[in-house]
Amino acid sequence: MTFATDNFQAGELIGEWAKAHLGDKAKDAKIAMLDLSVAHPTVDVERDHGFLTGFGIKIDNPDQFNVPDPRIVGHAETMGAEEGGQKGMESLLARNPNINLVYTINEPAAFGAYQALKSVGKTGDVTIVSIDGSCTGVQGVKAGIIAADSQQYPLKMAALGVKAIADFAKTGKKPQASAGKDFLNTGTKLITADPAPGVPSITPAEGAKLCWGK
Repeated sequence: MTFATDNFQAGELIGEWAKAHLGDKAKDAKIAMLDLSVAHPTVDVERDHGFLTGFGIKIDNPDQFNVPDPRIVGHAETMGAEEGGQKGMESLLARNPNINLVYTINEPAAFGAYQALKSVGKTGDVTIVSIDGSCTGVQGVKAGIIAADSQQYPLKMAALGVKAIADFAKTGKKPQASAGKDFLNTGTKLITADPAPGVPSITPAEGAKLCWGK
C-alpha cells in the first residue's frame, strides 16, 4: 500500500480558490505556470491539471501537459528551486507583463516568483498560489507572499506506513486504499488568510500547527 497525497486534489484546491478570489476577472486571467522540470514527472502533471481543473479550464487529454487555453501565458521550468522560480517568472513576464495569477509547483518556486515580481514592482498586482505546506511555506502565506497554499502531510504518510506494518505483523490485516484511488490518501488542506466562499480552508495559524520541515 502506498500512503500519499492526492496531488490532483492539491492543485484543484488552489485552482478553486484562485477562481473564487479573482471573481469576474478569472475569465480574462493571465496565468503563469511555474513547473518542475522539462521531464514533466507525474506529480507535475497531476498538480498542474488539478489547478487548471479547479480554475475551470477543461483538460481534454490527461496526458497533455501544455493545455491549450488563451489564459495560460506559458510554462517555465524551475526545478522546484527559488532561483528557478525567479528566472521562470522573469521569462514569462517578458512574454506578457500583464500576468496576474501565478501557479507554482512548490513553495521555493513561489518565493522565487515573488522576488521577480518584487523587482518590477508587481507584487500587489499578482496572486501567487502554491503546494506543499512546509513551515517556511506557511510563513510565506502569513507574510502575504503566497496567497493560498495546499498543505500536504509527509509525516503522516510515514506514521501511517509504520502503523500499517505493525498492524499487519500483529493481525495480518492490510490497509485499504481510499475510495477510487490506488493509494491511501493522507489528505490536503488549503491554507489562506483570505478565505473564498465555497472553498474549505484553514488559517495560517492553524497551518503552522500542522506544517513540516523548517
